[in-house]
Order: sequence, then structure tokens, then C-alpha cells
Amino acid sequence: MSQKHPKIIKRYQNRKLYDTSDSCYVTLEDIGEMIKAGEEVQILDNTTKEDMTSVTLAQIIFEEQKRKTNVLPLSTFRQIIQGGGEALRELVTNGAKEFGKVREFVDDKVIPAVNSISELPAVKDEVEALKRRMAAIEKKLADQQRRKR
Repeated sequence: MSQKHPKIIKRYQNRKLYDTSDSCYVTLEDIGEMIKAGEEVQILDNTTKEDMTSVTLAQIIFEEQKRKTNVLPLSTFRQIIQGGGEALRELVTNGAKEFGKVREFVDDKVIPAVNSISELPAVKDEVEALKRRMAAIEKKLADQQRRKR
């Protein structure tokens, strides 16, 4: 199995970030979206070639915390600071275990239940009616947005 090479982002002294594979400047938000989409990224200082990935990812988390309230609970930040790297490693490990348990439950119980319910004729009719209503609402919204322009 071949390992996927990370996308290289160069970080310049003026803090600009340059995506070498797409040949364009990117923002912290763009890098966050890349990561959410499952891309591997590596951020390198353009001058020293030092790996700045962890620092940059911490900045992305910081920016998300500023934009949205409660991305992570305050107690989590306190634990990370108090325990250093080990606390963060433990948090991630425990989170991954819990996520695995939830995913297993969803795969084993929830998905089969939803699939069996969605096969009922009455439910199918309701779903189709909701889809038609959503399409009508979306059309009205698009029409209103066009009129405002």
C-alpha cells in the first residue's frame, strides 16, 4: 500500500502561506478546510525548512475558537496546558476510542434501523413530500436573492 504524500505549504516570514501543489496563496481557513476534507498537509518555514505544521494547526484551532463559541470546553484547554503533551495525547487517544464505539453503535444499530424505516411506504411518501417542500423553499429563496440584486 503506497503512502500518500502530504501537500506542502510554505510559510513565509510575512506569515503568508503558499500551497506548492496548487501554486497559490492560502489562508489558515483554507488549510483547515483541506484537513477537514481529509488531505494531508505539511507546513514548512520557507527560510529554515523547519516543520511548522503543529504550530499552524494550533493557530487554526485558535482561530476557530475565536469564531465559534465552545469549539472545545474550557476544561479541555486547561487539561492540555496543565498536562502538556501527555494530556493532549491521552485526550486524543480516549477521544478516538470513544469515536470508535459510537461509530460501531451507529453501524450496528442505527443504520439498519433507519434503512428499515425508510422502506415503509408512508415514510417514503413523507420524505418525498419534504423533498418537494424543500425544493420549493430553496427556489423561493433563490428568487428573493435574485430580486435583491
